Amino acid sequence: MTTIGINLLVYMQELNNGTAQSALLPTIAGHGVTLAEVRREYIKDDAEFDRIREAAEANGLDLFYSVPESLTIGGAANPGFEGFLDEAVRMGVRNVKFNQGDVKDVDAAVIAAIDGAAGARGLTLTIENDQTPENGTLACTAASLAHIHEVGGAIGYTFDLGNWFWRGEDADAAFAQLLTDITVFHLKNVNGAADRAALSTTMLQDGVIDWRAMLPQLAPGVPVFLEFPIPADRVAEQVALVRQAVA
Repeated sequence: MTTIGINLLVYMQELNNGTAQSALLPTIAGHGVTLAEVRREYIKDDAEFDRIREAAEANGLDLFYSVPESLTIGGAANPGFEGFLDEAVRMGVRNVKFNQGDVKDVDAAVIAAIDGAAGARGLTLTIENDQTPENGTLACTAASLAHIHEVGGAIGYTFDLGNWFWRGEDADAAFAQLLTDITVFHLKNVNGAADRAALSTTMLQDGVIDWRAMLPQLAPGVPVFLEFPIPADRVAEQVALVRQAVA
């Protein structure tokens, strides 16, 4: 059975108004969701790491962690890498997501050391396709994943469905090519505007992507996260649509 998760970006309005992620975790659990992905850029003080762990435990939530940093820089692990992992452990997180960085070009020993640091902490890692030229094209994403596989790395892949549009890529073609690499799925729909300045996310039923055809093709263990801003009074509706698609 597919696990449905909520990335805290769903509550962007509340976060921008100063609500802490820890305070939103009970709301997520109230939707019958058991998985949440917290975002490092919205953690405003050191005590919030502990508050997040306490709120997750109190509400029966598993946690993922989104870190908006490159996994590797200049052929080596990000200088803050182990610190980010320690933050994840402090919160009781299971998986940490990074930008790709230059992982497609690093030595096998670098990937082995990254895997070792994560494994020692009981964590899994993923890289994603973001909206940048450096980390968001199909070519660079495919090259990163191919290199990880070639050297026997354990780093997984978060497929962000909507982000392809910000790079002018074909989301359906990317999904078909990378399907067997996907270990986490970030679900959003978009209006499909050709002008990137006019491109925006939509409610799932209103966009141009046939996401309903994709979800049944995912491996059973791949969690599906809602990951776009949603008005608070429409979150339940959007969760219900995903439940219907994966049932």
